[in-house]
Amino acid sequence: MNQRLKTTERGSFDVRGLALCMLLFVVVFLGLSPKTPSQAQIIPPVETETVRESPVIQKLELSGSVSSPHASQISTLVPGLVSRVLHDSGTHVKQGDILLQLDSELEEAAYEQAVAQTKQAEGEVKDAKRRLDIAASLAKRKYGPQNEVDARSAEVEIDIATHDGFRAEQKRRAVILDRHTLKAPFDGVISRRMVEVGQWVTPGTAVFELVAMRNFRVDVPVPQYHYARLREGADVALEIDTLPGEQIPAKIGALIPVSDPDARTFTLRVLPTRENIPIAPGMSARVLVDLDTGARDVVVSRDALIRYPDGRITVWVVKDDGDKMSVSERRVEIGLSFDGLVQVLSGLEEGERVVVRGNESLREGQAVRLAS
Repeated sequence: MNQRLKTTERGSFDVRGLALCMLLFVVVFLGLSPKTPSQAQIIPPVETETVRESPVIQKLELSGSVSSPHASQISTLVPGLVSRVLHDSGTHVKQGDILLQLDSELEEAAYEQAVAQTKQAEGEVKDAKRRLDIAASLAKRKYGPQNEVDARSAEVEIDIATHDGFRAEQKRRAVILDRHTLKAPFDGVISRRMVEVGQWVTPGTAVFELVAMRNFRVDVPVPQYHYARLREGADVALEIDTLPGEQIPAKIGALIPVSDPDARTFTLRVLPTRENIPIAPGMSARVLVDLDTGARDVVVSRDALIRYPDGRITVWVVKDDGDKMSVSERRVEIGLSFDGLVQVLSGLEEGERVVVRGNESLREGQAVRLAS
């Protein structure tokens, strides 16, 4: 039994000794072997840009509504009973298309009577002129008195005046008869139909609502302190939900002052310069306005900025020592942002180089290389 114990202790000692020897060998091997490229310090690649001076643009983003240049509630010009309705809501109509007709039977009869009276008066004028010519011929040859000529001449004038009166009445009746037909005053879409066949309508009572579907505009309220600079012109564009991520070119159509005196705002009317845009009246739109502040300042790309939770904003400035490049973190104060650029109020000077890519995990004084 003592012999077995000794053997066990000697076996345990041999195993522990072998493990210790192997550990020492690994330590020595790792300490003497050369470092692999992954163990060597890797110089990170970065992209840089040169700090430059640029005109400072103030970006305004405003919300407005799309409106149509023509949106009317249409009514008839004469009272009457609706006999036909030719179009319903949602119908596209052209200028001059007939929308509805009123019962015009009585007006047609009155018009025909006026036509007949006009023809009768025209015939009486011709007959009076014929009698005047006869009286004048007889008087010239001394076969008739001169007063007969004067009487016939007065008769002609009376008949002409009567004819003119009947002709004016015929024209009036024609206009009334034509107004029993309601026509579209412009191209557009019927947004609402508010009449039915058999309904009695009167002037001033809307029967259709018609909206033009071309030459849309966007009206937005703007604070009054931007009025002077907008009068000098500005670059504008539109963003709408039906075209996500796309900016539609536009121009300033009008500045409407004192739109809301309580809010101290005026209305900016923006006109798209592109045709066939998928928008309709009532849709919301965002207006992007570039206002030139008249100032020039140092600017950098927005990607160069590193923002910290405590509010600090820094950039990594590249230092070129000839053989190597390194970076140094510098705190900056920024101003306006526009077109992917940021105005730098302090902390940078024109001509310095800053990192715009690969600046997420840099360290102070770290060596860097330019990315190919």
